[in-house]
Amino acid sequence: MVRPRPDAVFSEVFRASYPDVLAFIRRRTDPALAEDLAAEVFAIAWDRWAEVPREVRPWLFGVARNLVANDHRTQARRRRLELRLGSERDPDPDDTSFSAAALDLRLAWARLDDADREAIALVAWDGLTGREAAAVLGCTRAAFSVRLSRARRRLKRTMGDSVEEPVRPLITPSLTAAFKGELP
Repeated sequence: MVRPRPDAVFSEVFRASYPDVLAFIRRRTDPALAEDLAAEVFAIAWDRWAEVPREVRPWLFGVARNLVANDHRTQARRRRLELRLGSERDPDPDDTSFSAAALDLRLAWARLDDADREAIALVAWDGLTGREAAAVLGCTRAAFSVRLSRARRRLKRTMGDSVEEPVRPLITPSLTAAFKGELP
């Protein structure tokens, strides 16, 4: 039996996974940094290829999640330093044009804690199965299921039942399914 060369397997994994990893990162950080962070994910994968588990995709998402978290910490330190120095960033001009329903969803999303947003996003936006999302978060499938269920409940409570109808057309079908409790 002839085994494929590691670089050939890595190339295949890269081609298949890069768009999803990039999209995952873009949703969580400054889009200007997303490609650099995605490249770093695959540089780490290449360096540690012998240690990468058989289920590569969840592992890649876990690496991406850690890199995004590091970037957020770096950005927070930078903002604290800027505040100490007395300089504040200008507001983003693109963040001013929302419909009322989209604003309600954004406000409800912002009120969720990071863990709740992450649980919902892994399933709804990144298309991971419950098993894969559990691997990304480093927990069991059952623990992830509980986290996701609680996160959905908190989002629904935050949104309020009266907001549900206008918001539905503004979100993706996968987010709608996650919101309703339909786990892929």
